[in-house]
Amino acid sequence: MNSDKRCDLHIHSVFSDSDATLDEIFSIAKDRSLACISITDHDTLSGIEQAQVLSKDYNIELINGIEFSAKQRDSEVHILGYFIDPLNKQLSEALKNIRELRRERLMIMVDKMNSLGFSLDKEEVLLKIKGNIPTRLHLGLYLLDKGIVSSLIEAFRKYLSPGRPAYISHFKYSVEDVIDFIKGAGGLSFLAHPHLLSDKDWIEEFIDLGLDGLEINYPGLSEKRKEYYKKKASEFNLLYSGGSDAHGSYKEFTQVGGVTIPYEWVEQMKSRLLQVHNSA
Repeated sequence: MNSDKRCDLHIHSVFSDSDATLDEIFSIAKDRSLACISITDHDTLSGIEQAQVLSKDYNIELINGIEFSAKQRDSEVHILGYFIDPLNKQLSEALKNIRELRRERLMIMVDKMNSLGFSLDKEEVLLKIKGNIPTRLHLGLYLLDKGIVSSLIEAFRKYLSPGRPAYISHFKYSVEDVIDFIKGAGGLSFLAHPHLLSDKDWIEEFIDLGLDGLEINYPGLSEKRKEYYKKKASEFNLLYSGGSDAHGSYKEFTQVGGVTIPYEWVEQMKSRLLQVHNSA
C-alpha cells in the first residue's frame, strides 16, 4: 500500500529563483521521508541531469518537471509540466527562446530602474544570474546588494511586481503553446495555483486546450478552496497535484515537504500517461 507515501511536486532550485541547491533539496526531502519530488524550475530544465543522479543517491523518486510562464490575454499563467522528456527538440528550442527573452526583459527592467534615477550596471546584474535562467529575483538581489532596497519584499513591492515602475512582462508563448510543448514531450500539464488566476473562468478554457490537471494542494490554501478545485477537477476528469512551491530562504513561509500530496495521485498520473501511450 502507498497510502502513507507523501510527495512534493512543486519545488524550485538555484537553477531558477531559489537559493536551495539540489543536494539541499534532496537532503530535506529525505529528512521529511518524502517518497517522490519534482524540481519545477521556471522555464528551464537545467537541473534535471543532476537531480536524476541525486534521486538515485537519496533513493527518492524524481518526476521530471518544469513550471512554464505563459500568456493568457496579457496576464501571466503558470503551467506545471510533469514526466517530460528533457531531450525533446521542440521543447528545448522553446526553452532556448524563453531564456533569451528573459535576458532581454531583465535588461529592459534595468533601463527602467535607471530612468528612475538609479545607476544600475547591466554586467553586474548579469553576474547575479550565474548561467541560470534570468528572473526578476536576480535583479532584486542586485538591488539588495547595492542598498537600494532593504529586502527582497521591498524590491518587488516597490519596483519589480506587475503595476510597479520597473516591471515588464516577458510573454512569448500562450497557454495553448505550453500545453502542446508539454504534451509533445510526453508529459502532463497542470495549472499551478489556480486560486491566483485573475479570471477563474479561464480554467475551463484551459481544459478545452488539453490541460491534464489542477494543483489542488498549495501553501495557505484553505480546505474550502481545496475542495472547490478538487470538485472542479473531478467534474472534468482532471488529475490532482500539489506541493510546497519552495524557494529556499527566498520564501520563508514555505519549505520542501511543507505541503504534500499522497503517492496515490502520482499513480493516477502514471495511469493516465499509460492510457495516452496505449491509445496513440
